[in-house]
Amino acid sequence: MNTLSDLGCLLIGWNKDILKECGEASHRQYRKLLSALCIMMLLWGTIGYCFAERYVNIESTLFKIVVSITFMFIILCVERVIILTVGKARLMTTMRVMLALCMAFLGACIFDQIIFRNDIQQAIQEHREDVIKETITKRLFIYESDIQRITHDMDSLSKATIVLGEELQESPTIKGTNVTSQEQVVMGEDGTPKKIRTQSVNTVTMANPLAEQLRANNEQIQIYSKQLEQLRQDKKDIAQTTTAEVSQRAPGFIEELEATLKVVSKSPVSLVFYIVLFCFLTFLELFVLTIKMGDCKCDYDLIVENQLKLKQNLMDQTSQSLLMTKAA
Repeated sequence: MNTLSDLGCLLIGWNKDILKECGEASHRQYRKLLSALCIMMLLWGTIGYCFAERYVNIESTLFKIVVSITFMFIILCVERVIILTVGKARLMTTMRVMLALCMAFLGACIFDQIIFRNDIQQAIQEHREDVIKETITKRLFIYESDIQRITHDMDSLSKATIVLGEELQESPTIKGTNVTSQEQVVMGEDGTPKKIRTQSVNTVTMANPLAEQLRANNEQIQIYSKQLEQLRQDKKDIAQTTTAEVSQRAPGFIEELEATLKVVSKSPVSLVFYIVLFCFLTFLELFVLTIKMGDCKCDYDLIVENQLKLKQNLMDQTSQSLLMTKAA
């Protein structure tokens, strides 16, 4: 029992030597504080474990336990701030009440999402069906716009290609002229050599350059055809792909919270249960505060406050002695 008592004093921050000198009232106060603290630590350890499992997506049990212990340690530190306060602290009391309300709200949200799991899943499914319909409508509009744009470009290019083909049938080849020049040395009338430049003109037949343009147009038309085929296929499968994409999403905390509010607001029974759970968690959060801030003080608190007064008086006397020494 001494070991357990020492561990309890370590948790709530009490001095075990002072507690040994106290009466039954202090031991009862000690047990009440320790019980309230253990309840809070177990409660928030459970909340931390569920939070790690559902929303942080931690698969390892060891890491879930680490998160749970972290939540318990935070609660321990928060409650010890209240337990170790000497005297009355109105501002701290107000802050602790506000913190209790916030913590109760968070705890109630997490517990409700576990308790109403089946109802929440149904609400999420209904919400996702609306999301699927809205997403399909938006994507269909995008596909229609792309199909119309590509079809328009393809029709324009096809008309130009037809005209180009007709021109090519009329003139499959074209005639070109090659001009070559040469320098020759001839003897002039006076017997001196002279250079003269002569030009020769040759007419050649070559393929019409429009044939290359026609080939490029046909290749582009084939590309457009493949794009249209792919778009029509995607448009055909859009309902299936969108449904699979939205349904496979892991539910997030905000999504489940919105579904929880939807479930609670629809049913008066659910609303009453949520209010009861919220009040229950709030009262649990205020356990330590109400025990510590009660009107009756145990002898442990009186000893601590007395020690504080003695230290203050001793410091005041020391200061006055130093001042009198300096004045003399």
